[in-house]
Amino acid sequence: MLNILSCTVRRLFFACMPMFVSACVTMRQCPIETLQPAKLTVESSKRNIALCASQTLFSEAIMFHGYWSDISSDSLIANILFSLKHFCEKAPGYGDAQFNIYIAKTDELPETSNFDMTIQLDKLQIKNSYYGHQYSYVEWEAYLYVNYSAKWTIRNSKGILIDEHTDHNQMEWSSGMRNGKAEAVAGLPSAKNAWWDMGIVLARNYVSRIVPQWQTDTRDIFMINKFPELSQQAYTAMMNNGYARAFNIWENMLMQCRKRGQKKMKSQIKYNMAVAWEFQNQLDEAIFWAQRSAKLKLRNQTANYLTLLRERKQHQDKLNQQLNN
Repeated sequence: MLNILSCTVRRLFFACMPMFVSACVTMRQCPIETLQPAKLTVESSKRNIALCASQTLFSEAIMFHGYWSDISSDSLIANILFSLKHFCEKAPGYGDAQFNIYIAKTDELPETSNFDMTIQLDKLQIKNSYYGHQYSYVEWEAYLYVNYSAKWTIRNSKGILIDEHTDHNQMEWSSGMRNGKAEAVAGLPSAKNAWWDMGIVLARNYVSRIVPQWQTDTRDIFMINKFPELSQQAYTAMMNNGYARAFNIWENMLMQCRKRGQKKMKSQIKYNMAVAWEFQNQLDEAIFWAQRSAKLKLRNQTANYLTLLRERKQHQDKLNQQLNN
């Protein structure tokens, strides 16, 4: 009786094995860089831009235990403005812009009429402190917390306010586990390095509001089990910017899928074809093929991809306006 049951189980296992294999879907990912529009569309010209701040903008700065006493306000402000200049220069539409950095000793800053646009750090408040936390009888970990509030404004050449924005945030550094409190505190970053980090964060937070930024993401690619070699060729083409070649390979696969009942495979191939069009920034074609994929199978996954493509389509219209401006 046991032998009969054992044979029956083995037959069922091998009979179901092809179904398990076919159910396994091999997927790979391709990196993609997409240009994200700025939150704010600045209508003024961008040829001559001033980046300004005043030393008197520190209305509140608590330097706990003199931790930052060796850093001058000039250095603090300059790091933010130079970081802002760096991020703006890398942004599309700003390649020909001339940036002028001004750090005034008083509140007197350059006249806005001298520039197409004036970006000003109007106010900066900083509070920082650290503490050690005892995890056991001998180990300590110290933290440096920096809370900041930065207010930015943009004015055009006529002095008209274009944007006013306040950024509140907190940064944290950790020393890692150390043998004692003094050693843990000594393991915190120096004031210079901490401010370097914060200047970059402050600049990046605001620049994403006013200029388009590149964003790195990934897209799924289905490796079609029936066509392993062609799937690898298409994937290799995608990784080497051969998006049109990859599309042609998948199109040939689709023409070979003439049997009925291959809806899932056809849907996967059409999904890949949509991705190939997106990588060529042909979003209308990508949406067309993603819709064709959803009509066959993969409705949930393709629905998410269609949402992403339609958002990119909306972003493209906004980007065109921002880049033209």
